[in-house]
Amino acid sequence: MDDNQKVAYTSDEYNSKLFPSKEQLEVELADAQLLHRLSIELIQEDGITGLYKKIVEAAVAIMRSQYATMQLLYPETGSIGKLRLLACSGFTPEAEKYWEWVHSYTGSSCGQVLRTGKREVVPDYRICEFVQNEPTLPVFLEGGIFAAQSTPLYSRTGKLLGMISTHWNYPYNPPQSHLDLLDILARQAADLIERTQNAESLRESEERLRALTAASNEVIYRMNSDWTKMYHLDGRNFLDSTDEPNTNWLQKYIIPEDQEQVLLAIEQAIASKTVFHLEHRVLKIDGTIGWTSSRAIPVIDPDGSISEWFGAASDITEKKSLWMQLERMVDERTKELQRSNEDLQKFAHVASHDLKEPVRKIRTFGLRLKNELSDILNEDSRIYTEKILESAGRMSTMIDGVLNYSSLNGIEQKMEILDINKILSDIRQDLEVLIEDKGAIFQYDKLPAIEGVQVLIYQLFYNLINNSLKFSKVSVPPVITISADTISNDKITYLKIEVSDNGIGFPSEYNEKIFDTFTRLNSKSRYDGTGLGLSLSKQIVERHKGLIRAHGAENEGTIITINLPLQQY
Repeated sequence: MDDNQKVAYTSDEYNSKLFPSKEQLEVELADAQLLHRLSIELIQEDGITGLYKKIVEAAVAIMRSQYATMQLLYPETGSIGKLRLLACSGFTPEAEKYWEWVHSYTGSSCGQVLRTGKREVVPDYRICEFVQNEPTLPVFLEGGIFAAQSTPLYSRTGKLLGMISTHWNYPYNPPQSHLDLLDILARQAADLIERTQNAESLRESEERLRALTAASNEVIYRMNSDWTKMYHLDGRNFLDSTDEPNTNWLQKYIIPEDQEQVLLAIEQAIASKTVFHLEHRVLKIDGTIGWTSSRAIPVIDPDGSISEWFGAASDITEKKSLWMQLERMVDERTKELQRSNEDLQKFAHVASHDLKEPVRKIRTFGLRLKNELSDILNEDSRIYTEKILESAGRMSTMIDGVLNYSSLNGIEQKMEILDINKILSDIRQDLEVLIEDKGAIFQYDKLPAIEGVQVLIYQLFYNLINNSLKFSKVSVPPVITISADTISNDKITYLKIEVSDNGIGFPSEYNEKIFDTFTRLNSKSRYDGTGLGLSLSKQIVERHKGLIRAHGAENEGTIITINLPLQQY
């Protein structure tokens, strides 16, 4: 067999791995679309039990398994706690009863995760060490379960919430691509559990508040027919009591901002002769502002006119605070889910496929062709080989950029005080070769420290400086200037940073569009890259509750302005 035959044989052998079939790509795309649809349902639907069921059914579909379970952690004093079954797919009623509770000492993949805190994959229970001699082993085998995986569900703050597991009726080791999709599903499941627990906590707080109100006396008051005079008010240590008629009650008890809406509600109640009911802010007896739910009933004379009003007001300050806190939490969770949704839409067709390995093999075998056949290749063949390697290299860079962008939300938000000067120094060392090749000049004064996520702030400045080096003018040494100043807005102090250069710049009409995903303003044959650098930078700044803007002028350079809070809030 000659060299040409060997090459042909090797290519045929790996052809299926290098180029996935249309059916395989369609299946993987269907998995990504399933996750997308489920994420929308998690936002829009309220039936918790039904959503749990949809999650385990999605797990079965993604992992190609016969069974799946979702469990909730019940913490216990002195131990991590135990898992209770929330939903399952494929289990018999007897199996559901048997696995209703799982403890850290249980011989199963779930029990092992409780012990280690990490995902556990069991390709074959028959040879799994931690289930040998355990009573659960014959239960698995007699039930037709030979393989399993369990993935812990963590909150965004790192708290263990539960578990999602899949099981197979034959020995099986799931591929990493399936586990990656399961991680997305696990994130959605954890968010659903956390949202449900938050809603339950709020409900319990409301119940406690109602019990407290029932056990205590409410503020009682009497008003004349047109509310121009207050006859009496028993403040019950919430409002300042009065036993004398008071015509100045509006100014005494109601804050100026709410007086107009109180008068409007009174006018409507008088006109309709119906119950007055309004939640508004009041000046409490201690001088602070509180919230009250005020309700008054008209006393109707025989002639149909109103003689006076009897009312009661409840202190709902705590309830209002809880509601506003919940609304903020819901808004934040909704924005995170929507952002994850958008990322999934944009990158599902890329990130759901295992692209890196085929590209690596293209480069590997392309390089072998180049080296092993260098003596017999003609000039055209060598050019074709070089083009294959260059294209594969660009594809590998693109995949890395896409994966970095799509995985940004998964980075742990560990906030710490960061020395920007140290970060810039590290970046200069990492880009030392490129800086020397271009003869770049750096200009910056000592910058103040800020609070942020180390890896993200490093990536932010690396992207900006690398762009300034990349898009420099030919034969003109790049000059990169970084300046900073502090500004205040709404009682928050920001660090305003400007990164400017003397590069090729860009037309000013692209000042906003330049941050869009995959935006390229220059030919990729002249300037390599993925079109994700500035988009990723914008996400990092927004994660830190900041603002980023760009100002470009063609052939005159670029100025990137960033506002970052000195302290996260």
